[in-house]
Amino acid sequence: MKTTSSFFLTVAILLAASPNARAAEPFFTQQDLFASGIDNVNIYRIPALIVSPKGTLLAFCEAREGDDGDPTDLVLKRSLYDGRPSQPRQLNGYPRTFGYGVNWLPMQVVLPGNGKAIMQPCPLVDRTTGEILLCCQEISGGLANLLKNEWHGRCLIVRSTDDGQTWSSPQEITDSVGHFAAGPGVGLQLKTGRLVVPGYSKEGPRVIYSDDHGKTWRAGAPVANKGANESQAVELADGSLLMNMRQGGRCRYVALSRDGGQTWSKQSNAESLPDPGCQASILRYPKPPQGASALLFCNPPHPGPFEARTNLTVRISYDDGQSWAVAREVNPGPGAYSSLAVLADGATIGLLYETGASHPYERISFARFNLEWLTAKSAGQ
Repeated sequence: MKTTSSFFLTVAILLAASPNARAAEPFFTQQDLFASGIDNVNIYRIPALIVSPKGTLLAFCEAREGDDGDPTDLVLKRSLYDGRPSQPRQLNGYPRTFGYGVNWLPMQVVLPGNGKAIMQPCPLVDRTTGEILLCCQEISGGLANLLKNEWHGRCLIVRSTDDGQTWSSPQEITDSVGHFAAGPGVGLQLKTGRLVVPGYSKEGPRVIYSDDHGKTWRAGAPVANKGANESQAVELADGSLLMNMRQGGRCRYVALSRDGGQTWSKQSNAESLPDPGCQASILRYPKPPQGASALLFCNPPHPGPFEARTNLTVRISYDDGQSWAVAREVNPGPGAYSSLAVLADGATIGLLYETGASHPYERISFARFNLEWLTAKSAGQ
């Protein structure tokens, strides 16, 4: 009996460990985190989402009086519970929640503009120190200076050592990196420990980087495409750095770096990623069923014009972005800037994105879903 019991116990353990033994049920939930007019803010824009070393979700955005460059505070909401919504309703077969769930703490101001504009939030986590860093840009002079591309801005870094509850005074790094606009989106830490913030300057897209945990910063060389700007970056399986950039209304632009963002090679149009000229999000997903890591990508998938910021779609690649095996629409209506994150369980996907009923800047919503939902047979291919 003892031998028989041991046999069945071994079989049960092996079955439980099998990746196909208990396939997870697809799920998709969603709730609005920021909405125009709430908390005395006229408009919320430019989302950025990260997960802290403790598993807390940090959802950043700009709280604006008006347009780009108008007085703007940089604000944050935190969730200690994986962003799980309360009181879900069914929408197209999947739970969806609207409103302000109890699992998100009240909005806090990370950095007030005090009449200026604090823009382009781009947070990242230093896995060595556990510190959360946030790169942003201070703009004075409003939209007029932005349109003239005069770059009257300061590049700033703020930090948190207590899981995003409090933030340091800003450290200006403009003298080291020049007039640099971060992201918008998220930064990353390479396997080497280097901290990397993607973004752009008047010379073109580039990254800034630090090899001493953010004490000092340097600017890498720009990508040779001055028509490209807002960028995000991801580390590939071989340790190279892939930058994915916005350019004028046809498709994304990509470049590869073998030295951690100091120089760039293999620059080309990403024809498989149509884009109307909009910020996008790219991220490594660590646990695909194939066993190797994969890439996630999100944008409004239209080749233009600029107004075609709709049908926000998430894609997955199993070959480091050479091809995109799956694409699934997150929202059939307006959708613009976005920020992806893999949540604390290492499997659930979070997405913070701009959306609305008539235009994509009415609110910023948070969706959480799993790989099974993304790769379900009903997903577009």
